[in-house]
Amino acid sequence: MNRTVRYAILWSLLVTMMACTGNKTRISGIISGGGGSIITLERLDVNQTAFIDSIEVKKNGSFDEVTKLEEPELFILKNQHGEIINLLLSPGDKISVECTADAFGREYQITGSTESENIRLLVEHLRGTRMQLDSLTSLADSINDPENPQMEPIQRAYVAAIIKQKRYTISYLVDHMGSLSSVYALYQKYNNENLVLNEESDLQYFKSVADSLEKVYPNSSLTKSLRADIDQREARFNEAIHLNELLSRADGVTGILDLSIPDRNNIEISLSGLKGKVILLAFWASGNSASIQALLQLRSTYQKYHQRGFEVYAVSLDNNKLDWMQSVDFNEFNWINVSELSFPGSMADKLYNVTSLPATFLINREQNIVAKNLYGKVLETWLDNLI
Repeated sequence: MNRTVRYAILWSLLVTMMACTGNKTRISGIISGGGGSIITLERLDVNQTAFIDSIEVKKNGSFDEVTKLEEPELFILKNQHGEIINLLLSPGDKISVECTADAFGREYQITGSTESENIRLLVEHLRGTRMQLDSLTSLADSINDPENPQMEPIQRAYVAAIIKQKRYTISYLVDHMGSLSSVYALYQKYNNENLVLNEESDLQYFKSVADSLEKVYPNSSLTKSLRADIDQREARFNEAIHLNELLSRADGVTGILDLSIPDRNNIEISLSGLKGKVILLAFWASGNSASIQALLQLRSTYQKYHQRGFEVYAVSLDNNKLDWMQSVDFNEFNWINVSELSFPGSMADKLYNVTSLPATFLINREQNIVAKNLYGKVLETWLDNLI
């Protein structure tokens, strides 16, 4: 073999080795007090996680893991208690994580990854909002009197905290539109079910992030999953519009579209069963601040007109009974409360073509819809004429 051929082979091997090394990402760190435990590394997608590897923490609390990446990806480190540390890893990164076993996932430091640090700040801010909401809920529970004047500022503070969190998330998206950390921000949740960006109009932010990432990271699995999720959301929205068009064209359709939905005790309550009353059919959700604020304003109207034959039939677009019930009890919504607990697969909102919250329909004693989206003094003027 001549010298030229040998150099060519060696150069080829060197380039291959460098390429392989460049794709390797190292995650190491110290978990003080966590010696002998096991943590897992999982890949985080839009709607699911995928197990990558189990990592043994040495007696001195140190751990080390190497994984191969082709594109930047979101990952989580999870301990045996289900607590997590979020990471955004890129090919070739060398990241160090330091924390204590007692504060795993709550108090930790990251070096070697600006994007992972950005996600840590997102997590920290949302944790602060959750603590504030929990504190306000506990304070309201301790008062336990809806007529107490102290309840109103608590309710205002609760709504203000939700609005502030949403503004923070939107501001982050605007400043980091081309970063994969923006995908994490899009899907942050107050709890297992309720997104920070939970309104139909928020889809615009999902689209903007997807458009930006498709230019920067077109082959990323996160980018592709985000686009697929957007397509599914739009398909559900278009399906609801199509269903409403079919219903509006149907011959012989008059009055209301009857609903029969379970209440908190799993007892079905129907709209048609309330015939003879003036009804406000109200669509809302426990994680939607605008709809909660609208229903809070409705309470005084309900108290004023209920004895005269006015009823509220509030349909919650939720899928978690605990969240729904906590919101009903916390806000003292003492009218008829029902929920299919299957959102976004619920049918009531599709039948009434509800595309944003809050949405209300005023129904007269003959069970005909006479007005939509009335609030405050305007609603009371209508009630004065209908009751």
